[in-house]
Amino acid sequence: MTTSSDIGFLEAIDTSLDFIVDKVIKRASEYYTLESSDFDFIELNRFERASIILANFYKNREAFRIDDSNVVDSLIDLIYNSLTNPFIMDGTSYSEIEYFRENTIQDDDEESLLFNNSIFNWYDFTDFKHNYRKELQAMIRNLLIKNKNNKAQTLDIIDVNLFNSIISDPSLLTSMNWRTFERLLANILEKFEYEIELLKGTKDGGIDIIAIKNQTPFGMNRYLIQAKQWKNKVGVEPVRSLIWAHNEYRATKSCLATTSAFTKGAWDLANNYKWQIELKDYDKIIEWIKLATK
Repeated sequence: MTTSSDIGFLEAIDTSLDFIVDKVIKRASEYYTLESSDFDFIELNRFERASIILANFYKNREAFRIDDSNVVDSLIDLIYNSLTNPFIMDGTSYSEIEYFRENTIQDDDEESLLFNNSIFNWYDFTDFKHNYRKELQAMIRNLLIKNKNNKAQTLDIIDVNLFNSIISDPSLLTSMNWRTFERLLANILEKFEYEIELLKGTKDGGIDIIAIKNQTPFGMNRYLIQAKQWKNKVGVEPVRSLIWAHNEYRATKSCLATTSAFTKGAWDLANNYKWQIELKDYDKIIEWIKLATK
C-alpha cells in the first residue's frame, strides 16, 4: 500500500521526469521541427522509463527515508541510473539493448522504436548528472518538505469522497500523478464489480490494469486498461500498442484512458477496432467517475 511518504517520493519522481522531458523536447527542437509522432514517442519513452524508475524505487524502498540528509541525492542517482540503464536493478549484467531484445522486443518489431528512436536517447543525458543537479535537488527537496508538512490529506484513500471532489473540481484529475491516476481507474472498476490486478508496468506490454468479471450472462470478461496521465494529446502509436496487447492477452475488451485528449488519427484508428478497444478521454473519465458515485 502506498504510504504518505511514498506520495512525496512519487511526486518528486514524476516532476523530475517532467523536467527532463522538457529538456529533451527543447534540445531536439534546436535541430529540427518536432511532429506529432515525435511527441508520441517522447511520451511513450517517458511512460516506460517512469515504470522502471518506480520499480527500482520500490526495490530499494528501505533506503529512502525522508529524514535522511542524503535522500535527495540518492533519489536523483536512482532516477539517473534508471534512465542510463533502463532495466530493473536486480544485479543482471545485461546491457540495455540485450535486455530489451530478450525480454521485450524483436529486431523487426515496431515497438523497438520506443527505446531506440533518434529523439529520446536517455542514456546520453550526462548533463543531468552534473549541469542540472542543483535544479533537481531544489525541486525534489521542496516537494518532499511540502509532503512532509502536509499531513491533513493524502491520496492513500481513493473513495467516494475523492470522486465527489473531482466532480466538483475536475482539474484535480489532471493534477494527480500517473500512479495515482492508475489507482483511481482501478478503484472505479472495482465499483463496477470487477476484480482488479494493478500491474507494475515493466514486462506487461504497457498494460496497467487487468479487470476481470467472472459472472456475466456471457461468461467471464477480461478487460485491459492502459492509463496515460499525459499533458499532450495521445496519438496513434499508443492505440497501436493497445491493439497489439489486446490480441496478445486475448482480452474481451481493452481501453486506453487518458487525462488529456486524443488526436483525430487516434480516434480514426480506434474506430476501425471498435469491437476490440475503446478510448476514454478526460470527459469520458469524468463520466465514469460520476457513474462510480451512484
